[in-house]
Amino acid sequence: MARFLFVCLGLLLSACTVGPDYQAPKPKLPNAWLEAKTAANPSELTRWWYGFNDAKLNKLVAQALQGNLDLKAAQMRLKAARAQRELSHAQSWPSINASTAYQRQRISPNALLGALGSIQDGQSSSGDLLSSLGSIGTPFDLFQAGFDSSWELDLFGGIKRQQQAADANAEAIVENQHAIQVTLTAEVVTTYLRLTALQARLNIVNERLQNQQELYRFAKASFEQGLTTALDVQQTQAELDAIASTLPTLNSESKNTRHALTLLLGLTPGSLDQELTTIPGTVPTPPTIQPGLPSELLRRRPDIKQAERSLAAASASIGAAVAELFPKLSLTGVAGFQSQDLSNFANLSSGFYGFGPRLSLPIFQAGRLLANIDTQNARYEEALVTYNKTVLTALTEVENSLASLQGKYQQQLLLDKTEHSARQAAETAKAYYQEGETDWQNVLRSRSAWYDAREQRLQSQLAWTTEHVALVKALGGGW
Repeated sequence: MARFLFVCLGLLLSACTVGPDYQAPKPKLPNAWLEAKTAANPSELTRWWYGFNDAKLNKLVAQALQGNLDLKAAQMRLKAARAQRELSHAQSWPSINASTAYQRQRISPNALLGALGSIQDGQSSSGDLLSSLGSIGTPFDLFQAGFDSSWELDLFGGIKRQQQAADANAEAIVENQHAIQVTLTAEVVTTYLRLTALQARLNIVNERLQNQQELYRFAKASFEQGLTTALDVQQTQAELDAIASTLPTLNSESKNTRHALTLLLGLTPGSLDQELTTIPGTVPTPPTIQPGLPSELLRRRPDIKQAERSLAAASASIGAAVAELFPKLSLTGVAGFQSQDLSNFANLSSGFYGFGPRLSLPIFQAGRLLANIDTQNARYEEALVTYNKTVLTALTEVENSLASLQGKYQQQLLLDKTEHSARQAAETAKAYYQEGETDWQNVLRSRSAWYDAREQRLQSQLAWTTEHVALVKALGGGW
């Protein structure tokens, strides 16, 4: 017995692990960004939305991280993955089960008679032998209770590879949760920025409407004094009606944006109406974002880390499949009590036990095991392609954001000048008209051009600020 235990222990200690040993891929990355002017230290992206200096926005993001339903679903997937990991690690330990049973039983004499046959050469007949065995043919009670155990020795690392795959899958789901958090915070911030831009547009339209009403009254008074024509009054009225017609569309768009924000927070439509009664009428200034180096994406982007962990899981699954080709050694044992009478059930004479090794070796599986290995190899290659694509996608997204950021910044500078010039032109046209040096049409056109320039500048500012959010998301968003 002692020799057997030493042999089993030696086998366990000398066990090997079949299958490939995973090594993380090392993709070739550029040394610097094409669209970045300098290779400054990367910005700290933890709670990056605080850089907008907007307390209301900070509160909305915090609510979203607590209440978003997609994020809660991801948390449940993570909980399931961790439970699966614990299940996989439990395979390394022996299993012990307790059982008890009662059975009313009858043994067929005819079955034993056919099995024993006739005893020749002057020995006892089979009937005499059956009668000596006791309650054969007579119903009797059988009570049984005991324990059984089994422990598979991981000789070729199949269980270890399964554990590695479960660990990597759980880590991949953690990164998936981080990716959802990145997307969620970016969507909340973008939606909030769009809401502030809509409020700013409403302010511009209302101001434009008031200004147009003053122009209408001025045109009407001028007509009554014979200083202008009825056509000028009618055209001013038409412009007034056109401006007023844009308000319902902007109001409905603002409501829809609020509804989108409540959905991101896991709330019903209208839940934020009171909280959002006072929205700033200006788009907040975004924080300055330094992209750092391309190599830092490998540790900053959750989707890249998720793809790498999925690749590790696929590699471990190959080893688990290869281990199925090799023998499996298990230690099994059973012990308990068995008796036909409860009065002596607990006596030592009612005890039974059995233990020993069990070795199993696949002989014929019709190619199932080899097909499974081929399947796991193909899944590994697919995971490797997915990883490389994820890295390339990340590089492209950052370069696109950097290029768009520069273009939108230049556009905003030009529109600042345009708006300034348009405002001066509108003031000049009104002054010239009052002095009789231009007609009413120039006043209307210049005033309309000024407000159009203001709205264009606002849209450009929103696009530039939103692009900062896109850049943060492309860089990994702080998780």
